[in-house]
Amino acid sequence: MNIVSLFNFNEYEMLAFFLVLVRMSAFIISWPIFDAPSVPAPIKILFSLVISIMIFPTINYDQLPVNLLENRILLLTVKEAFIGLSFGFMAKMFFFAVRIAGEIISVSMGLSSSQLFNPAIGAQVSTVENFKLIVASLFFLAIHGHHLLMSGLVDTFRIIPLSIDMLNLEHLNSFGVFVSEIMVVGLKISSPVLISIFFMNMTMAIIGRTVPQINVLITSLPVNILVGFIIMFVSIPLLVWQMHDLLQLTTERIFTLVKSY
Repeated sequence: MNIVSLFNFNEYEMLAFFLVLVRMSAFIISWPIFDAPSVPAPIKILFSLVISIMIFPTINYDQLPVNLLENRILLLTVKEAFIGLSFGFMAKMFFFAVRIAGEIISVSMGLSSSQLFNPAIGAQVSTVENFKLIVASLFFLAIHGHHLLMSGLVDTFRIIPLSIDMLNLEHLNSFGVFVSEIMVVGLKISSPVLISIFFMNMTMAIIGRTVPQINVLITSLPVNILVGFIIMFVSIPLLVWQMHDLLQLTTERIFTLVKSY
C-alpha cells in the first residue's frame, strides 16, 4: 500500500480524521511549554495537522456509525475538544505546582514586588517563580516529557475511542482533589526556604528584643533574602527529585481521570 492510497479518504474517513484533528489541536494549544503565546498560531495548527496525519492510520474508528456521524458531528466535535483540552490542562499541573512554590518563596523572601514578564506563560511572574519555571522546563525537556505527553495522547484514542458515546463526567470531582494535591506539593517544594526564613525571623526577633538599638525591620529584609537564596540553591537537587515524583503523580492522575470518562 503506497502513501497515496493510504490517505485517499472517503467522506466517512474525512469526518473521522476531522475528529482526530480536533482532539489533537485542543491538546496542542493547551499542553505545557509549547502553549506559549510566543509560539505562532500557524505553527501550532501545522503541527497539529502533521501529527494527526501521522497517527490517523493507527487509530480505530469503527465505532463511528456512518448514518449517525454526520448528524452528530457538532456534538462529537465538542466531545473531542473537551478531551484534548482536559488532557493538556491536566499536564500543565506539573508546572502549576512549581509556580505555586515560586510564588510562596517570593512572598516569604520579600521579592514578590519584583515582577518579570514571562513570554512562556504570557503573564507577570516574580524572579524566583521564573527561575523555578526555567528549572522545571529544562527538567521536563531533559526527560523527554513532551514525547511522553504525545504518546499519552495517542493512548487516549485507545482508552476513549472515536465513538458516538458521550463522556461520563460523574468522576470529574476528582479534578478538585488533584488540584489540592498540587497545592500541597507546591507547599512542600517551598518548605525548605519557608522553614529557614521562619527560624531566621525568630532569631532576628530575639536579637531585636535583646539589642533594641538594632533596627530589626530594616536588617531582617536583606538577611531573609540572603538566607532564602542560599537555601534555594542548596536545595536544587531536592527540587529535581521532587519534580520526578510530581511528574509521576501528574501522569497517574491524568490517566485516572481519562479512564473515568
